[in-house]
Amino acid sequence: MLSTLLRTARRLHCAHTVVLACAAFAGAALAADEYPSKPIHLLVGFSPGGGLDISCRHWAQELSTRLGQPVVVENKPGASGEIAVKSMITANPDGYTLACLSGSNTISSSKPNAPFDILKDTAPVIQMTRFTFVVYVNPSLPVKTFPELIEYAKRNPGKLNYGSVGIGSTPHLAFEVLKQHAGVNIVHVPFKGTSPAMAAVLSGEVQVGLDAIAAVKQHFDAGKLRPLAVISAKRTPSLPGVPGMDEVGMKGVDINAFSGVAAPARTPSAVVDLLNRHLNAILQEPETRKIFAAQGYEPAGGSPDDFRRVLAQDVTTWSKVIRDASIKFE
Repeated sequence: MLSTLLRTARRLHCAHTVVLACAAFAGAALAADEYPSKPIHLLVGFSPGGGLDISCRHWAQELSTRLGQPVVVENKPGASGEIAVKSMITANPDGYTLACLSGSNTISSSKPNAPFDILKDTAPVIQMTRFTFVVYVNPSLPVKTFPELIEYAKRNPGKLNYGSVGIGSTPHLAFEVLKQHAGVNIVHVPFKGTSPAMAAVLSGEVQVGLDAIAAVKQHFDAGKLRPLAVISAKRTPSLPGVPGMDEVGMKGVDINAFSGVAAPARTPSAVVDLLNRHLNAILQEPETRKIFAAQGYEPAGGSPDDFRRVLAQDVTTWSKVIRDASIKFE
C-alpha cells in the first residue's frame, strides 16, 4: 500500500513538473507573440545631450519604427548611471523597461558594496557600440599637447582640476589611470552628467575634461575646447588629427568603452532574442553607421551571450583598477 502511494506521488510530481515547464514555455511564446503591445521605456542614466543619450535616442527611434510601438527615452541621471539601471532591474521583467548600459554600470558592479550585480540582475540584449575617450582642455590653459599638459601638471601639483560625469564613471576611472601612469596630481571634480561637466570646462571652472568624442566634437570644431589625445593606443578615424596614447608616451594605456541594451533578469528569452534581432538589423543600416562614425563610435552587435562576455570582462578590468588606485566611492 505504501509503495503504491509513493509511486502515485512520484507520478503526480512529474506531471506537475511537466505542466510547469509547459506553462513557462507557453508564457515565453505568448510574450514573444504579443510583444510589444504597448510603449517600451528605454532608460538612460545620464543627462540629455551626452554621447550615450544621442545614441540611445537613435536606437529608440529606429526600434519604434520596426516594432510598431513608441520607444520612449527617459533620462534618469545621477550616481554615474546607477539610478537608471536600478530602476530597470526592479521593473517587471516583461521587456517593456530597458536600459542603455555603459562602462559606468560595470564599474558600479565592480566596486565594494556594489548596488547591483550586472551579470545576475540583468538580461543582456546587445552591445551596440565600442568607442574611446578624448582628453581635452579649455584653450586658456597654456598647453597645446598632451605631454605639455603632463609637464604643466608636474610643475603645478594639485592646481589643475578635471571634470567627469560623476564619481565611479568611466571617464573618472580612466583619468585616474592616466594620472597613475603619468605620475601627476590633477584634482577630480565630479558632475551629474556630460553636459554640466563639459560646461564647466567651457567656462573655465575646471581646466581639463575627458569624455566620449561624440559629446565634445562640436566644441573642438568651433575652437571652444582643445583636444589633446584619445586614450586608446592608436588614433581614431573620427579624430584623425589627435594622437593616441602610444604617440604621447603613454604606452600600455588603451582604454575603450561600450554601450548596449539590457533588460531585467528573467525577461523571457524570446523577447530578448526579438530585441537582439531588431537591434542587430539597425546596426547594419547605412544611416546608423553614418551617425556612429560621426560620433566616433564603432558598431558592435552580436548575440546576448557576446554582450554578457563583454560585461564580465569589464567587471574584471575595473575591479582591478578600483583596487590598484584605491578609488573611494561616496
